[in-house]
Amino acid sequence: MTRLTTLAAFTAALVVTLQRTFAIPIFDQINHFDINGQTCPLGTQFNVSCPILCVKDPKLCPTSLAQTCPPGQTFCGDGSCKSDCTGIANVCLCGGDAATAGGSYTPCAMSQYVDIPNYKSSTKDAQTAQTCEVAAKLLGGSIGAWGSGNASVWLACPVSNPYFTWTEPMWLSVWGLAAAEAFILLAWHAYKTVVEKKFHRAFDNALTAGHVTKDAAVDTTEADASEKDADAADKGKQKEEPFVATKKAKTNTANDDIESVPESERLKFRGFDDDYFGIFAFASVILTTIGWLLFLAIIVADYYGSVNGVAFGVFLTSNLSSKIFCAVWHLTTAWMIAVNFLRKRLRNYFRIETWAHESKFVQVEKPQEQVILLDDGGKIIKKLQRVEQVLKKKFGANILVSTSHINFTGQGRRYFEYQCTRYVFNTENHRFGPYEFDLGSEHSRLLKQAGGLRTEEAIFRQELIGPNFIPVEVPNFPMAMIQEYVLRLAVGVLVVGRDETGKWKLGYLFYFLCDLEQIHGVVLHLPDDVLVGVVMGLVQTVVILVSAFIKVVLRLRAENRIKSMAEFKSTCRVLRDGEWKDGISTADLVPGDVFEVAERTLVPCDAVVLSGNVVVDESNLTGEALPVRKFAIQDDDQTYNPEGAGKGNTLFAGTTVSQTAMVSADASSMVDRVTAMAVATGTSTDKGELIHKILFPNPISFIFNEHLKAVVVILLLWGFVAYCLSIYLMGRGDITSWFYGVSIRTLSLTFHIFVISEIFSPLLPAALTVGQSVAASRLRGKKIYCIDLPRIIIAGKVRIFCFDKTGTLTKQGLEFYGSVATVLDKETHRDFQNRTENPDEIDPLLRMGIATCHAVTKVEDQFIGNPVDIESFRAMKWDLVPSKDPQHLDTLIPAALNPAKTSDITPTRPPVHIVKRFEFVHARASQSVAIHDTATNRLHMFIKGSFERVRHLSAPDSLPPNYDQVSAQFAQEGCYVLSIAHRDLGAVGTDIEIETVRGWSREQLEAHARFLGLVLFRNKLKEDTADAIAELKGGDTRSVMITGDNALTGVFIARQCGMIGEGQRVLLGDVVAGGVGWRDVDNGEEVDVEEAIRDRRFKPVELAITGRAFEVLVGSGKMKEYLLDTRIFARMTPNDKVKCVQLHMERGITVSPRPLFCIRTYGRLLAHPPAMCGDGGNDCGALRAAHVGIALSEAEASIVSPFSTNIRSVQQCVELLRQGRSALATSFAGYKFLILYGETMAWFELLMFYFTVIAPQPIWIMIDGFITVCMTYAITQSQPAKVLGPRRPTARLLGPYTLFSTIGVIFINFWFVVCSIVWLFRQPWYLCNEFDGTAVDASKWWLIGDNYEAEVIALVVVFQFFNSAAIYNWGIIFRRAWWRNYLLVFFWAACFVSTSFLVLADPNPYSCIVGAIFKPLFYFCARTKHSKNYRDRSRIFTDSIRFSHPGPIFPILPVPHQLRHGLGPPRQARLSPSRLEDGRLQFAARA
Repeated sequence: MTRLTTLAAFTAALVVTLQRTFAIPIFDQINHFDINGQTCPLGTQFNVSCPILCVKDPKLCPTSLAQTCPPGQTFCGDGSCKSDCTGIANVCLCGGDAATAGGSYTPCAMSQYVDIPNYKSSTKDAQTAQTCEVAAKLLGGSIGAWGSGNASVWLACPVSNPYFTWTEPMWLSVWGLAAAEAFILLAWHAYKTVVEKKFHRAFDNALTAGHVTKDAAVDTTEADASEKDADAADKGKQKEEPFVATKKAKTNTANDDIESVPESERLKFRGFDDDYFGIFAFASVILTTIGWLLFLAIIVADYYGSVNGVAFGVFLTSNLSSKIFCAVWHLTTAWMIAVNFLRKRLRNYFRIETWAHESKFVQVEKPQEQVILLDDGGKIIKKLQRVEQVLKKKFGANILVSTSHINFTGQGRRYFEYQCTRYVFNTENHRFGPYEFDLGSEHSRLLKQAGGLRTEEAIFRQELIGPNFIPVEVPNFPMAMIQEYVLRLAVGVLVVGRDETGKWKLGYLFYFLCDLEQIHGVVLHLPDDVLVGVVMGLVQTVVILVSAFIKVVLRLRAENRIKSMAEFKSTCRVLRDGEWKDGISTADLVPGDVFEVAERTLVPCDAVVLSGNVVVDESNLTGEALPVRKFAIQDDDQTYNPEGAGKGNTLFAGTTVSQTAMVSADASSMVDRVTAMAVATGTSTDKGELIHKILFPNPISFIFNEHLKAVVVILLLWGFVAYCLSIYLMGRGDITSWFYGVSIRTLSLTFHIFVISEIFSPLLPAALTVGQSVAASRLRGKKIYCIDLPRIIIAGKVRIFCFDKTGTLTKQGLEFYGSVATVLDKETHRDFQNRTENPDEIDPLLRMGIATCHAVTKVEDQFIGNPVDIESFRAMKWDLVPSKDPQHLDTLIPAALNPAKTSDITPTRPPVHIVKRFEFVHARASQSVAIHDTATNRLHMFIKGSFERVRHLSAPDSLPPNYDQVSAQFAQEGCYVLSIAHRDLGAVGTDIEIETVRGWSREQLEAHARFLGLVLFRNKLKEDTADAIAELKGGDTRSVMITGDNALTGVFIARQCGMIGEGQRVLLGDVVAGGVGWRDVDNGEEVDVEEAIRDRRFKPVELAITGRAFEVLVGSGKMKEYLLDTRIFARMTPNDKVKCVQLHMERGITVSPRPLFCIRTYGRLLAHPPAMCGDGGNDCGALRAAHVGIALSEAEASIVSPFSTNIRSVQQCVELLRQGRSALATSFAGYKFLILYGETMAWFELLMFYFTVIAPQPIWIMIDGFITVCMTYAITQSQPAKVLGPRRPTARLLGPYTLFSTIGVIFINFWFVVCSIVWLFRQPWYLCNEFDGTAVDASKWWLIGDNYEAEVIALVVVFQFFNSAAIYNWGIIFRRAWWRNYLLVFFWAACFVSTSFLVLADPNPYSCIVGAIFKPLFYFCARTKHSKNYRDRSRIFTDSIRFSHPGPIFPILPVPHQLRHGLGPPRQARLSPSRLEDGRLQFAARA
C-alpha cells in the first residue's frame, strides 16, 4: 500500500511541475503555402470580442456603446442593463478605488465585436486593441492603457495569480489528518508486532517440537487443556462413535480434481482476536477511504461554488484545482487498489493473531491450483504464467482467504462454518475439520441402530455436523446492484481481481474513479456557460449501469436456480427416544436418525433402507430415465458401500419417492412402515457435494483467459506509448495535457493511463456474459438445459465425444430376441439348441430363470426396474402379484401354457416366491435369486449376468465347448447377450430350509452353479443416431463408445451407426494370461497392435478393449499411448468410465506428444476437451467428471452434469456443439470488436491531438452511446450454423488468426484515415484555411472542435466503428450468414444511412436536430449566476442558428466554423447558395 501511494504521489507531483509549451503540428507549417506553393495570405478573424471600454465621462462612449438601456432597466457597473444593479461593482475599478485605477472610470456598454483583417496570432493583442479602437470611433482621442489616467482606457485589470503556500489552515488540516492516519497505521503495526511476538515465539517452538503443523496454529498442549471439559462431556459418545476429522474419500469421485489429500488437510487455519486499538485503526482506514472520495467530491463541488457560494472559492483557480484533483485522484486510486487487494486479509490485520483453538475468529486459507484448459504451451504464455505464479506466491494471491467467527457447541467444543460445512475442533489430531460419525460398515451393525437416537444424542450430533440444510444466499436485486458498484467500484477498484471461487478474472477497471476524473476534466475546462461535456459522462455512466444490470440479472437468475436445487426443508416422521415423532424438520436430521419414508416426498438426506422396498425417481440427480427400486439391507455381515454394491440399498438426497412397499428383508420380523436411516447430511451427501462444487468450484481457466492476461500486458506497453505520444503531439506539459493524455483511453497503471471504457470497455464482461446467456437461451429452446454458462464456450472446442451405448446410441428398450438352451449330446457333451423366441418352447428351467432372476416391481400398473429385466419378464408373460406373506420378497404367477406345445402340463398356476435376492452389481456383472417353486416345493437358485461372468461362475462341465464362439457370434450380430446358470437347492423341509438360505452370503448362494443357457436381446439404433454420428464426423469430432456391454456388440453398433467405417479393421484387446492380447474381431487372428498402429495411415485400424484390458493398460501406462486410437471401451464399470473420461481430459488440457489424427492449429499439435453423453445411472460419474457432459435425462434440469436434456437423442449433442462453436466464435467477435473499438479510439484521438483539434460532442455520444452499445449487443445475436463446420473456432487471443484479423483491420482503418487527411491537404480550398492551434487555448476544447480536420477524422472514424461490427459478424463456418443476424443488419443500416445522410445531404431538419442537441444547455448556462460571458456565448449561438452552414459536412456543429476561427465571413457575405463554388460542398460530397 505504501509503495503504491508513493508511486502515485511522485507521478502526480511530476505532472504538476511540468512547464507549458505551445501546441502545433510538428510536421506541418500551418497556413504557410497554398497548393501552388504561394505564401498564404493572412486571413480575417471574425467576431473578436473587444475589452470593455472605461471612460471618465459617459459622454465619451461611442454611440454604439452608449450607456443606454431599455425602459425599466438600469445600466450597471459591469456594462450590462439589469432591472436591479444591487451588488454589482464597477468593473473599471478592478476591485480597488479611483486612485488605483488612475481616475474615476465608468464602463461603456459591453459586447463590442470586430473583424480583424490580416490576423496573426503572434500579435493578436495589439491587433485587437488597434482594430477595436478604430471601430469605437471615439470622440475624445486615443485610448490608453488601464492605469494610465487617459480619459478612455481599455479594461485590463492587473493579473494576480492566486496560489497556495500549503500552510493555510485547510492544508494544515489535510496534512494533519494524513499524518495522523500514517501515525495510527505505524503505531498499530508496532503494537501488533510487540503483542504477537510472544505467540510467534511459542508457535515456532511448538513447530520445532512437532506439536503443531505449519497449516494450523494450534498448540496441542494448550488444546488438550482447553478442551478437557468438552472431552469429558462426550467421552462415552466418542467411544461408540469415533471422530472422523476429514471426509471419507469415495472410490469413484466423479470430478476432474481428484486429490488424495482431503480438503480439510489442505486448509490453513489462523486464529485472531479483536483488539480495541485494532478496531480504532480499522475504523480510521474506513474513514480515510471515505475521506478520499469526499476530497474528490469537494473539488468538483467547488467548481460550481457549492462549497462557499463562490466558484473556486476553495481551490482558487481552474488550473490549480485541476492540479490538486490530479494528485488526489492518483492517491485515491492507489489507496483503493491497496484496500481492494488486501480486502480479505485487511480486517484480520487489525486483529491480534493467537492460537486458532483459543481465538474468536479463524482465517481459513485455501490454496488454489488452477487448471488451464487447452493450454497451448506457447513460450510467451508460459513465461507470463511463470511470472504470474511468482507474483501470486509473493503476494499471497494464490490463496483464497475467508474469515469465520468461532462458535461453541452445547458441550463447549469450538466450531466455525466454512463453505456450507461445519468445521469442529478435533482434540485427537488438534485440527479443525468436518465431523463425521462412523455408523458402521456392515449390514448387521447398521440394523442394530434401527431403534433410532435419543433426543440428546441427536442434538449433540447436530451441534457437531450442523443442520441438514445447504443455505444459498442470493441477494435481492437492489443489494446485488450495490455489491456490483459499491464493492467493486468505490471500495474495490479492480484491475485484476478474484471472485469468491478464487478464480482470477478481469474486473471493472477504474470505471467509477475514471468517470469522475473524466467529468471533472471536462468540467474544469468548460466555459462557465457550457456544460456539454457532462453529457458524455452521463452516457458512460449509463453504459456501465446497463452492463452491470445485465450481469446482475444473469447472476441472480443462475443463483436462484442453484438455490432452488440446493435448499430443501420439510417435515418428516422420525424415530426419537423409542417413539415416532411427527413434525420433525428435515433440517434437524443427523446421521443415525431413523425416519419413515413416505410416498411422493423428496428424500432429505442420504439414507440406507432398513425395512421395506422403495421406488425412487433419480432423474434429477443421476439422470436415470426410469424409476429405480431400492431394497432394505439384510441382516448379514456384508459390507455396506453406497457407491458400489450398496447402491441398491441407498436413498440419495434430492430424489423423489414414487412408491413404498412394506416388505421385510428377512423373516425375522414384521414391518408396518418403510424406514431408512440417515448416513450423510448436508454437504456430505452426494447432492451436497455436487452443490458444493457448483457453489465453490476449483478454478478452471480457459486458454482464452490466459491469453487475455498477455493482451493486458501488451496494452500496458501500448498505453505508455500512447500517453507519451499524446503529451508530445499536444506540445504541452501542463495539467491540460494530462487530461488529454488520460483521454487517450488506453491502459497503463504505471504511467497513469487508464481504461476509461474503451480498451477494456465496461461492455466487455457484459458482452461475453450476454453471449453465453443467449446461447443458453437457445439451448433451452432446444430442450438442453445448462447450469454452468462458461461450459458452453468450452463445448465449442470439443474434439472427442464419448457416448454410452444402451439408451444413448441405441433405443432404451431392448427387444427380447429369444433364448438358447443347452442339451446333452450323446450323454457326454453339452451343446446349444436353436434359438427360440416363443416362451412356450423355452426349456422350463430356463424360462423360470428368465422370469424370476430380476428386481422388477410394479408402481400403479407400471413395471419399474432395469429395462432388460422388464423386457425379459414381459416376454415370459408371467404375472407379478403382491406377496401375502411378508417373508417373500416377491410373488410371481407363471403364464398359462399350451399343453400341446410343452411338457409342462400342470393344470393350475401355483405361485413362485422370491425368498432371497442379490442385486445386480457392476463390479460383479451379475445378480442372483433364490426362489421357492410351490408347484414342486423345491428351492432353485438362478444367476444372470454377462456371459463372461457366468462362465466364470459355472461348473466347467456344464459349459458347451463352443460357448465363447456362439456367444461372440451373437454379440457380433448386435445382440445383447446374457447368460443364466442354475442350482437346485433341494426340496423344502427335506433337503433344505428357507431360513437357511436367507442366511447365506452371496458366495454361498452362487456356489456350484451350472450353466443353463443364453438370453438374447436386440439392441436397435435410434433413428437419428447414424445421422448425428455422421454430422459429428463431418464436424471433425471423433466419436468414442464407452459401454458396459460386450465389446463385440459395441463393434456391431459402432459399425451400424458409422462410428467405425465400413470394412475398417478392428482389433480387440482382452486379458490373456495376465497380459493384453490383441486379435482381429473379424477373423480372430492374433495381431501385433504396435505394428498395426504404425501402419494405420496405410491401413486404417480401430481398437476396442475390454474393462479388464483397460485396467491392465492403465496400470502399465500403455493406455495413454493407445487412448486416441481406441474407439470402443467395453465392459466398463462406472469407475472405469470415470477414469476413461479423465484420461481423455488429460489430453484435452495439455499438448499432445504426437499427432491427434492430424489436428493442427497453426503449427502446434493441440488436444481438445472431451465431452461425455449418457443416460444417467452408471454414467453419472463420467458425466460429472467431463468438462462437457450432457445427460439424456427426463428431468427438466439435472445437476448430474453441466448439460441435460429430456429429448433422448444423440442429435442433441450435435446441437450442443453447434451452439458452443457459435458462442465461442461470437465471444471472439465481440472481444475483437471491443478491442478494435479501443484501438481505433486511441488512433482517433492521437490524430486529433496532432492537429490540436477534438471532435464535437455529438460524435462521442453517437459512438459511445449508440454505435458501441447497439453493435455489441447485436453481435451476440448471431445464429449458429446449420451444420457443424469442418473445424473448431480458435480459442487463442494471440493466435495468428485473431491477431491478423484484429491488427489487419486496425491497420486498414488507420491508413484509411491517414489517406483521407492526405486527400484533405490536396484540396486548394483547404490550404491556407487550416486550423491554427496556436491561436486558441487548447484547454478550452469547445474552441478546437469546429474545423475541417476534426470533422474529416471524426466522420471517417464513425463509419469505421459500425463497419467493424459488420466485419466481425462475417463468416458462415460457425455462424449463419451475416445477413441472418437481422438485428445487426438493421443497426448497421441505420448507422450507415444516418451517417451518410449527415455527410452527403444538404442542410436539412435532421441535421438541425442533431446540431441543436446543446440548445437547452446553452440557455441553461446563460442563466447561470457565475457565468461571466453569457451574452457573448448567446450571441455566437444565435448567429450559429441564423447563419445556417453552407455545406453538409458540418451539419452537427452548434457553432459555425467561420464565426470562430476566421476561415471566411458569414454566409450572407461570402457563401450564399446562389454563388457556391467547387470548394466545400464538393469536398463534402466526396467525404
